[in-house]
Amino acid sequence: MDSKTFLLNKLVEDSIEYFGYDNIEVTRELARIWHDDSKNLNGRWKEVESFDDHKGKILDMACGVGTFLFYGLNQGYDVYGIEPEKWKLSYMDMKIKELNYPEYYSDRVIEGIGEKIPFEDNYFDFITTYQTLEHVQDVEQTLNELIRVLKVGGKLKIQAPDYNSFYEPHYGLPFLPRMNKKFAKIYLKILNKPTKGLDTLNWTTSYTLKESLSNFPNVKIVDLEELYFERYKNKWSKSSRLPKFLSDFMAKVSFYKSVFLLQKEKQIRLVIRKEA
Repeated sequence: MDSKTFLLNKLVEDSIEYFGYDNIEVTRELARIWHDDSKNLNGRWKEVESFDDHKGKILDMACGVGTFLFYGLNQGYDVYGIEPEKWKLSYMDMKIKELNYPEYYSDRVIEGIGEKIPFEDNYFDFITTYQTLEHVQDVEQTLNELIRVLKVGGKLKIQAPDYNSFYEPHYGLPFLPRMNKKFAKIYLKILNKPTKGLDTLNWTTSYTLKESLSNFPNVKIVDLEELYFERYKNKWSKSSRLPKFLSDFMAKVSFYKSVFLLQKEKQIRLVIRKEA
């Protein structure tokens, strides 16, 4: 079996077992995208490069199937990936051998968890964690580890679902914000969905993450989601003749349209700079 087929099979298995998602065509397309290391997936590297964060040591915490990691390595960047899931580690090992990637790529794939990152203090210039914190066992310990291994002057970029939303992206279902897990299990059983995936989730929100990060006196936090919305709102206001309160309201409705329509969740997008 080649690595791409292996990836597709595992994604199908996990999607059905954990979240009851059985759209094979969508999963096949996802496997195709994730298997292709030549693309700047989700524009993540474009953003890193635009701020010159690609020039130092980089960590992708919970690197998944390695799409971000391998793209960076193929560009000659000094990037490492940590991943706890055994099948994803096996897939990356298969892929390295199958595509004749340099042997040192294997050394850049590290088995580990966010709560215990296997690197020394002040090691990385830039750390990214993408759609990951909602799955860790201990968010505060993971944040502590991420900041520990980040160099002074370095940056940590966090992106994750904000569960102050009425949508759960893994199940693709409307959900109450931070729904009580007992009620959530009843809700999922009524819809004939497995509850196994629910046990892998914690209800991350921008507010709770910023509250946890406030315990670190040596970090500066920039909320990109707030920043982007403020820019959008100001642009809307300049082109609108409505009273300010109504203009602000309409800007919010427009900016978060898909969130209000229960088609997607809000996003946590934070950049943390470690200071002396």
